[in-house]
Amino acid sequence: MLVPIEPEEIIDLPFVENQCWRMLVEGATNRKSAMHQAVISTAKGNLAFMRTVVLRRVDADTRKIYLHTDIRSKKIEDIERNGHLSWLVYDQVLRSQIRLSGKAIVHHLDDLCVEQWSKTGHHSRRYYMTDLPPTTEIEQPSTGLNQSLTAFDYTLQESEAGFQHFIVVETCIEWMEWYYTHSKGNRRAGFTYANGILSRATWLMP
Repeated sequence: MLVPIEPEEIIDLPFVENQCWRMLVEGATNRKSAMHQAVISTAKGNLAFMRTVVLRRVDADTRKIYLHTDIRSKKIEDIERNGHLSWLVYDQVLRSQIRLSGKAIVHHLDDLCVEQWSKTGHHSRRYYMTDLPPTTEIEQPSTGLNQSLTAFDYTLQESEAGFQHFIVVETCIEWMEWYYTHSKGNRRAGFTYANGILSRATWLMP
């Protein structure tokens, strides 16, 4: 479990970068972490659309982060059109906000999808088994789940029907910014990556 960074510990940029990726890994692996839920932003024309997602996986070595979603989701149209995705995570206890952006790759019916689908719980798979796509206009408030899905009255084998709608979105991080708040003064740092390798790091005015 990570503990808050104290101002006197912020000694250099390599330390800060390492801490950022540690926080992201913690967010992906610990459901109780505030960074387990992230905000993503997609662009459509001159508008930005934000959504809350679960940070599913982080590969600190290659600087890649991942989310799961339904291929029928509207955000997939935005991602495929623009090719990029922006992220925001925040942990009040750790006094840290991390913003990231990079190239987005959509994985569907490939080995990565098979791997991540196999780790998706029986109960969670029902959201990929709905008849109507997300954001479909409906006449009455509804969960979109039929009686069988609501009651979890389906087998693990039957849940495989949802795999056709399941996708993994990989973001190859090209830019990351850390913002730290403290009563003794805030700190800010920026990092740029090229093909998963740190190419520039700099302190920024908070």
